[in-house]
Amino acid sequence: MTKDPSQAHILIIDDRPENIHLLSTMLKQAGYQQLNGLTDPRLVTDALSPVPDLILLDMRMPQRSGLLVLDDLNDALDEHCPPVMVLTADNDLNLRNQALCRGAIDYISKPFDHDEVLQRIQNLLYLQLKTRKERDQAARLQMLVNKQTAALRALSLTHPLTGLPNRRALLDAAERQLSKGPVTVMMIALDGMEAVTKHQGHLMTEALYKQVANLLANSTVARPHRIGVWDSTRLVMLIEEHDNHAVEKAARINRLISGHHTLDGRLMFLRCHIGISRTELETQDVAQLFRQAILAIPTDDQLIGEYQPELDSQAQRAHLIRTELGPALQSGQLSLVYQPKWRLDGGLMIGAEALLRWQHPTLGAISPAEFIPIAERSADMIQLGDHVLVMALAAVECWRKNKLINDSFHLSVNVSAQQFRPGFADSVLARCQAVDVPLHLIQLEVTESALIQHMSVALKELQQLRDAGMHIALDDFGTGYSSLSYLKQLPVDWVKLDRSFIQDLATNASDKHLVGSVIDLAHGFGHGVVAEGVEKEDQQFVLQTIGCDQVQGFLYARPLIQEGFEQLLKTANQGNATINSNATINSNATSNNNEMA
Repeated sequence: MTKDPSQAHILIIDDRPENIHLLSTMLKQAGYQQLNGLTDPRLVTDALSPVPDLILLDMRMPQRSGLLVLDDLNDALDEHCPPVMVLTADNDLNLRNQALCRGAIDYISKPFDHDEVLQRIQNLLYLQLKTRKERDQAARLQMLVNKQTAALRALSLTHPLTGLPNRRALLDAAERQLSKGPVTVMMIALDGMEAVTKHQGHLMTEALYKQVANLLANSTVARPHRIGVWDSTRLVMLIEEHDNHAVEKAARINRLISGHHTLDGRLMFLRCHIGISRTELETQDVAQLFRQAILAIPTDDQLIGEYQPELDSQAQRAHLIRTELGPALQSGQLSLVYQPKWRLDGGLMIGAEALLRWQHPTLGAISPAEFIPIAERSADMIQLGDHVLVMALAAVECWRKNKLINDSFHLSVNVSAQQFRPGFADSVLARCQAVDVPLHLIQLEVTESALIQHMSVALKELQQLRDAGMHIALDDFGTGYSSLSYLKQLPVDWVKLDRSFIQDLATNASDKHLVGSVIDLAHGFGHGVVAEGVEKEDQQFVLQTIGCDQVQGFLYARPLIQEGFEQLLKTANQGNATINSNATINSNATSNNNEMA
């Protein structure tokens, strides 16, 4: 129907042609032009194309009654049936009610009253126009709502930064696939994003994340599969099958992502570790499948891990350790042991390294190789590091009071990356001053990886400590990214050679040459050199010949509890604690050194 009711299409059904003629003439005079008449009600369905806007229907027809025609209209058009106005000469209320019950909107009594007929038709057409407008408006509104709903659903399943499926979409897709067959999940953890944020800011981190995600999504290894975003540092590759080549694909992804990435002229380094899980049972829970992939992500030097059931028990133990670490700090379960350091040019003991130990009341001895990494992934490491420093200072204070050490002695304390925050140096200095321990008696050992993570802050804090008189050692030297390039700029006094360089020193000419070069280089910058993990006399001999300054390891002594170390100090004061090629402090030391600094 147009906006003008006079353009409405009106169908008149009456078995008497004179009635059709009369109504048609009346309507034409009123301005209605689209008029059709039908004298045989049995042909009504043929006259419904196009569907009229209004039907005037006679009730009394011999071929087929008006009531039956109403039934025909309802059957043919259902909810799209136009309004029907019945024409009747009867005053039968029952007949009119039956017509109204079948869908008739109004009725006109014969003989027709000219003004009444036109007014009723006009009213009905205006009502029809209004109803149709409302219906069209509702339809348009519903269409808009549908579009917006679809758009919102798409947004709810899309990661806004990358445009890739988000966690919800990945879970939904895995759920659908699991109902049809097996699923393989790869959880890809990006390592180095935190460092980018600290040095370049959040916007650069987001841009890098987007670049890496798109790089993966468009790669040949990932293109057949679904790539999505799990969180701000992890991506997912969802493989809709039990993929026996998942490890090979993970290795390709690792080669694709690990390394340097250039963005806006800036070079940034990332590594990735990948965990793989597969459905084993049709009833396996999808959320569990993704959790298993997260558990399978390696936390060590291994790049790719596959889920194994024992990872669940390991995760439970790690959670228990994480939960118990705080109370352990308060209850005295943590203690220090001390591994002596020796001078190679005279064999005298000149210091020791403080190593942390944990004796749990129910779990027993927990290795630092287990609980230190857990602490480093939480806020407990800061409190733990401070606790170690307090215990170390208390020990030095006790030894000085009992005259077990002199001013040439030093005790090394390890510092974690998490401790390098503004104010760290002030805190250390305040701790030393509180117990009146001279700063040169304390040596802080920091790994290169810790320095790399917090370079600007670490350099400032360490320089402040060094300027105050405290010695700094670069621990695990040679295992970082670019150790040699940092030697000339780091505020350190000592370089500690990692045990991996010492292991084959006596039998591998390359290792001997490498260690000798590092010692010469360190000496050139004015740094002393300490070799860790010395376990054999031939290793000691080589170190002596190439100019190493100090050594520590099982060849000389295992880490000792405080009472045992104090006994060693007394021996040293008597002049008996020296090392040589024929006698060691601990002749029963084994060659397997798994102690963790």
